[in-house]
Amino acid sequence: MKTILLIEDNADIRENTKELLEIAGFKVLTAVNGKIGVEMVVQETPDLILCDIMMPELDGFGVFLALNKNYHTAGIPFIFLTAKTEVADKRYGLSLGADDYVCKPFDSDTLIATIKNRIEKHEKAKREAQQQLLLYVKELEEMLHLTSHRVRAPLCTCLGLIQLMEAKEDYRGENKGELGEILTHIKTNMSELDSFTKELTQFLYDAKAKKKMSLGILPPLQ
Repeated sequence: MKTILLIEDNADIRENTKELLEIAGFKVLTAVNGKIGVEMVVQETPDLILCDIMMPELDGFGVFLALNKNYHTAGIPFIFLTAKTEVADKRYGLSLGADDYVCKPFDSDTLIATIKNRIEKHEKAKREAQQQLLLYVKELEEMLHLTSHRVRAPLCTCLGLIQLMEAKEDYRGENKGELGEILTHIKTNMSELDSFTKELTQFLYDAKAKKKMSLGILPPLQ
């Protein structure tokens, strides 16, 4: 069941609209002014917001601008619900980024259709964004595999050659101390780089897993 937050200061309109939306199958939350409405959005995260423009304390435009400053609430579908029919007000509301504009008195079928249409568009856009993100995660995984192979393979080869040099009899010469220091330095740096590639691999793997979890693809870690 989709949740709608109705922000309306007129008690009769608020209750009548709430009843209409509940009959249509929505869960409806209500706020008597814009300030309370903003607080409820942050707490409840509704699927869509219906908001009057002319209200005390904080008008509809102020509500929209306040929610747009919050990353978690900026993307919620937002429809202005108002008795004002001036073209300038409508254009201004839409210019802010609102999804739609319904004038009172409104036709119930039109209101319900508008709400459903906006929720469907929002969900479609969300699915498309998730698909794009999944493609990015896949590309990241492929890059990670290639990077790990291309970096660690020569590292392991070099470390093996150093160990071979250390084992040879002719290594036990006059320059053993100096050469030993050089080889030790090389081996230490290569080992550190090898450890870094392992850490990088694990970091990117964890980042990929967390992103999939946020998309609901993997269960949360226990």
